[in-house]
Amino acid sequence: MSGIYFHIPFCKQLCHYCAFHKSISLQAKARMLSCLKKELNDRKNYLTGNKIDSIYFGGGTPSVYSPEEIQSLILEVGRHFIINDNSEITLEANPDDLTHDYLKALKDTSVNRLSVGIQSFHDEDLILMNRRHSGQQAFDAIKRAQTYGFDNISVDQIYGVPGLSLKKWEENLKKVFELNIQHISSYHLMYDPNTVFTHKLKKGIIKEVDEEVSLAQYKHLISEAKKHGFLHYEISNFSQSGFESRHNSSYWQQKMYLGLGPSAHSYNLNRREWNISDNLKYMKAIEEGGAYSECEELSFNDKFNDYVLTSLRTMWGLDLELVKNEFGEFYHQYCLEKANKFIQSEDVRIEKKHIILTDKGVFISNDVMSDFFYIEE
Repeated sequence: MSGIYFHIPFCKQLCHYCAFHKSISLQAKARMLSCLKKELNDRKNYLTGNKIDSIYFGGGTPSVYSPEEIQSLILEVGRHFIINDNSEITLEANPDDLTHDYLKALKDTSVNRLSVGIQSFHDEDLILMNRRHSGQQAFDAIKRAQTYGFDNISVDQIYGVPGLSLKKWEENLKKVFELNIQHISSYHLMYDPNTVFTHKLKKGIIKEVDEEVSLAQYKHLISEAKKHGFLHYEISNFSQSGFESRHNSSYWQQKMYLGLGPSAHSYNLNRREWNISDNLKYMKAIEEGGAYSECEELSFNDKFNDYVLTSLRTMWGLDLELVKNEFGEFYHQYCLEKANKFIQSEDVRIEKKHIILTDKGVFISNDVMSDFFYIEE
């Protein structure tokens, strides 16, 4: 089973925290759509005949395209690949794009999962982040989508935002759970290079939230998600049982995927590829048959470290039997030795031959995962 990812590199407005590749000029939308279809045709053999279990439209803001345009890309996938009947097809969307007309048309497409970028229900936070919707618009958009029959909805939330108190974060989560959605992706604000927030931080215009406040917000998220029956199946992701993101899980479970569009990444178990992060250069290369991607051949040890990084992020953990069978006894023993250290500190546990982060270990997950990496001398 494989997944296909479309990177839609357009936004109507620039969010101040976002480091993803995008353009706020929409002039090249039609040309980009054509190039995405051409790249799909050019790379139709990349997944070596695997069936497609998930299609994901990310960005950027994929909902800048009409439902008919999104469906045309899905149909193009179907021309080159076998799409499973019960495949998961996700569209990321901004709340203010999800109008009655848009949702009505979208329901006639193959899209069966929505990922809605809410980020906060507090208008002052949304203004600070330069979002183009209000908290009420976000709440109403989810309710509206549900009335049109969308019953697999994920929402994005950001914590650790300047000015976001624990009380305000608790209010955000209360509204999220009122919506009766199926999935939550919640991320700590990152100050990535070349973002407005990072510029403001360096200028002293905004201040980072204290680590203790961020930790309290994350702990409250975990507690409330559990209380409402959500599985904490990946460090930043929570779902009702059976509603885990199949597409994102394919990344964490080392499955093959094909990424299309500028800045999109692909993985075929042996190497990683990434497209150039420049709309004009990407489109010109696609149209003229030029090079538009780079690649990295993965060593045996790279593959092991990749598996460590992706598996320990999840509730399923690192499979010791898989390590023994795929990587050999040396790496198997290495994992056991590393696990013993963190078992003593109660940061991991071994359950049914899987090394799994404990609730305590989740808070230092980066330290645990990096310690499990094998560094060749």
